Amino acid sequence: MIKPDNHLPKYYQLKEYLKQMIQNGEIIPTQKLPSESDLVRQFKISRHTVRHSFSELENEGWIYREQGRGTFCAYRGNKKEQKIAVLTTYISNYIFPSIIRGIEKILSELGFSFSIASTGNNKRKEAECMKRFLEQDISGIIVEPTKSAKPNINQEYFQELDKRNIPYILLHAIYPDLDSAYIIMDDEKGGFLATQYLLKLGHKDIAGIFKSDDLQGIRRQAGFLSALNKYKVTVNNEFLGNYETEQMFSYPYHFTINLLQKKNRPTAIVCYNDQIAIQVMEAIRRSNLKIPGDISLVGYDNSNLAVATEVKLTTIKHPKEEMGKRVARMIVDMINGKV
Repeated sequence: MIKPDNHLPKYYQLKEYLKQMIQNGEIIPTQKLPSESDLVRQFKISRHTVRHSFSELENEGWIYREQGRGTFCAYRGNKKEQKIAVLTTYISNYIFPSIIRGIEKILSELGFSFSIASTGNNKRKEAECMKRFLEQDISGIIVEPTKSAKPNINQEYFQELDKRNIPYILLHAIYPDLDSAYIIMDDEKGGFLATQYLLKLGHKDIAGIFKSDDLQGIRRQAGFLSALNKYKVTVNNEFLGNYETEQMFSYPYHFTINLLQKKNRPTAIVCYNDQIAIQVMEAIRRSNLKIPGDISLVGYDNSNLAVATEVKLTTIKHPKEEMGKRVARMIVDMINGKV
């Protein structure tokens, strides 16, 4: 408590009071501290005094602040460091650096270290990474499923996590055979909105190119077909292209070239993501057609690629870094028994 007759400065008394609450377990890691206004009212001190205390506590690593959310209790360095494993399909390209940046920001603020690996969307590599993580002393794991539309042949590693009571959370997709926490986008709605955008522009002959070995692609295609159905547009199966991971840098381009050679070619194309849209753009250019004059195009993910070309791409937004922050907070809450 803060005593007016104490010779110690009030900010210091408040700082020591909050530190004692943290040390006694009355305030636990990631728990939100009372607001500045609450502390001003409770202890009848100035806002400046509270801010001075918070500033010193933050500098000493007792608390951390998140803009718009408040002030939270941090993990202390003298406590055994906890490690989170992060397993994504890719790390260094496309939208993944932004997602990982969000994860790293929150885990760092909360006093966790993390170890990261990628599968290249290869089931064998996923097994190797999961096995390696299980050999480490991890407190939790964030996993982006590999080829999530295919059977989960690596179920044993997730069962081992359950057996050891190690929390895990799936990102972007789920494995239907696992009863697990997850954070995903509404991919079906995204596919619907992308297609609806073109339908409202008056397009009827709309092609779609979707990934078939990941649930994101299956669901975006479902949204595509749902939009066509709602607007009573007949699906032309020749306008529907599906590819798997191993074909991602060849199929979209060649499929589009063939589409554009047809007498009754599409007037618009919905792409699984912006990476695919860039290949489709190149095929359109090689076919001596213009975007959007001759053909319209919609991507997905709102990546840097969408603005890196001469023609700016219309694309569905992906929260990227914010999703990374959210999944990091959730795995920490699971470790702390809050979820």
